[in-house]
Amino acid sequence: MSDLTPDIKEPGVIHDLRQENDDNTITIAEQEFVFVESVREEKLKSYNFRKKCAAVIIPIVTPFLGWFDWLLLNMQRSGEDGGFGLTVVFLGILWAWVNMPKHQYRKIYKKTFMPKIVKSFGNFKYDIKGKIPERLLLLSKILPEYDRYTSEDYFEGLYKNTKIMFSEIDLAVKRRNKNRTYYHSVFKGLAILFENPGRKFYGHTVIDQNTSSMMEWFKEKSFKLKRANLVDPVFEGKYDVYTNDQVEARYLVHPATVEKLNDLAIHYAGQKLTAAFYQDKFLIMISSNENHFEPADITVPATSKESLYALKKEIEDILSIGDQLELYDPKWREIEGQPQD
Repeated sequence: MSDLTPDIKEPGVIHDLRQENDDNTITIAEQEFVFVESVREEKLKSYNFRKKCAAVIIPIVTPFLGWFDWLLLNMQRSGEDGGFGLTVVFLGILWAWVNMPKHQYRKIYKKTFMPKIVKSFGNFKYDIKGKIPERLLLLSKILPEYDRYTSEDYFEGLYKNTKIMFSEIDLAVKRRNKNRTYYHSVFKGLAILFENPGRKFYGHTVIDQNTSSMMEWFKEKSFKLKRANLVDPVFEGKYDVYTNDQVEARYLVHPATVEKLNDLAIHYAGQKLTAAFYQDKFLIMISSNENHFEPADITVPATSKESLYALKKEIEDILSIGDQLELYDPKWREIEGQPQD
């Protein structure tokens, strides 16, 4: 296979793909489609064959298993050792066997194809099971209480001295009932973290979606921050801002930043957006039930450009926020003679 970015030697140092023509970028990425499309065609052929086999097997085997389950159930009712559920077990195993080629295609797509694509789309590093270090997220004050943190599709890169990390994450709490212990998701979606040791914020500022006055009071207590007084009525109608530095909050929550956050949330079909400026970090969390960074269905040709255009747009939106953060100068208070709150 060809090297998609031969001019970039260090992986993870991001180049700005917004300066490149869309069609040229996609054409370079399409060079990798030759391999992945051959895999898709092979797995689709296997998947279709298994579906046909299952269509023949089910009407032959299911009645026999149903009859056997009925016998076992009668034995159990009469006090003899017995059991039932063979039909359900058999259908579950058959379903897994039929769909195995789809899972194999997804695994090959993620492990082989995605790393090369994200390298061409900005030279990001990609790890299918990687995650943003938990310790970097905990101080943000915007994570809900949780017992388990899982992640997939982790991207990492360095852009204008800012480290960018983003991935799909799932935060879950442990719950128990009479029969079992299970985990319930309290946040599922995208987490994006910008980190720049050269640009440390004076205070801690949180952006949250607009709520009732009672909830505002509760969040002030929860965040241990005060509600910021901003000058943009349109923004304040959609978001609430909490901070321990009123001056810096007005500086950080710029209309251009808010517009880019809105664009990002819309693009990811986000149900809720929360963000935090703290220490040398800016964390964005977008809740969404959609599973991003996935291959199209196995029946859709891998040569389809729609998913590539979507991924390119997602990365461009993230770089735009990085540009906005680049405008923040930690020396601005000294220059303007602003006292710290």
